[in-house]
Amino acid sequence: MIKFFRKIRQNLLMENKTSKYFKYAIGEIILVVIGILIALQINNWNENRKSLINEKATLTKFLQDLEADSTFFQFNNNRLKDINELHTDLYKIGLKDAKNITLKEPNYIRRQLIYNPIARENNPDIASKLNDKTIRENVQNYYRQMNDTEGSNVEFDAIVLKIRDFLRKKKIHKLSAWFESKMNLGENSETAPNVVLSESLEVLSKDEDFQQLLFESSIKSNELRVSLNILIKDNVALMETIRTYIND
Repeated sequence: MIKFFRKIRQNLLMENKTSKYFKYAIGEIILVVIGILIALQINNWNENRKSLINEKATLTKFLQDLEADSTFFQFNNNRLKDINELHTDLYKIGLKDAKNITLKEPNYIRRQLIYNPIARENNPDIASKLNDKTIRENVQNYYRQMNDTEGSNVEFDAIVLKIRDFLRKKKIHKLSAWFESKMNLGENSETAPNVVLSESLEVLSKDEDFQQLLFESSIKSNELRVSLNILIKDNVALMETIRTYIND
């Protein structure tokens, strides 16, 4: 092809058709430039395609972590519901002298939550790897809410530790329930040892110092649940956005 164009130029020069030569040379240059631009465009398209494939692969893995966290968050939300119910029952017994209330999970007075989102642990810098502006901003907002929820959980943990210390000082823990059991730390309340008896907790609910701790714990557990519910909604919305983007 190059020899063909060269031969045309030589013929034009030999025939003293200088003006046509220059016109032809300019046309040839334009064709070369167009060819380069097309090649660059194809290369850019190919690079963008590779980038999109990698981005969707990253988001697919991230989506799996979000789905796992969704189950984890809902479990904690249900646990907080039970804890708040225990707080309310203890308030009714201790300050309202309510009768015929059965404490379902007395152990929950000393229960902390395990908060360690898999998505954040496995993908701490995922926002920097995303090209889509909408998803990147959604992920950043989601991570901020995770941090807010973690802060609420830290505050709740601090109160629970105070309650545990109070229970120790009051000698409320039933040691035999732990040491004579299988020492099961699982989440199944049917197999976990009851180290705090309902009867002991009911008596303790009338203690003014305990009532103040109960008040603080109730506030922090409710704040945590509000923050967690926001996170659950954000989790659902983010998963839906990512699924739509992956399948688009």
